[in-house]
Amino acid sequence: MEWFELGAINWWAVALAFALSFGLGWFWYSPQGFFNPWKRAAGITDEQMREADMGTAFGGTAAANLLGVILLAVLMAAADVSGAWQGLVFGAMVGLVFRGGAHALHNGFAIRRPLVTLIDAAHDTVALAVAGLVIGLM
Repeated sequence: MEWFELGAINWWAVALAFALSFGLGWFWYSPQGFFNPWKRAAGITDEQMREADMGTAFGGTAAANLLGVILLAVLMAAADVSGAWQGLVFGAMVGLVFRGGAHALHNGFAIRRPLVTLIDAAHDTVALAVAGLVIGLM
């Protein structure tokens, strides 16, 4: 697995990419972003939100996001992707195809409304595009 080279990673870039993509998610799923249409489309009630374990939700999201940004950095290094534009496009493609595709697969079988998939896939595409941009710049 020669492509899996952690030594080629700029960890400062990963940290900044993680922070920016996580911040984007915070806004994306806020009432000022897409939370209300997402919540309605997902059929989530206010009572369910009050009863939710948000610590576990944020912790799991943060861990998955960090691992995703690290893997993006590894893939970019292996594919010799550098520069702002290349990083942005590479990150967007990874977000759209792999994470967006996973949302489409899982949400389709879970019989979730297409708007849930659209909001989630768009978030992952934009978040990884931002991460790729940062990693490509640094």
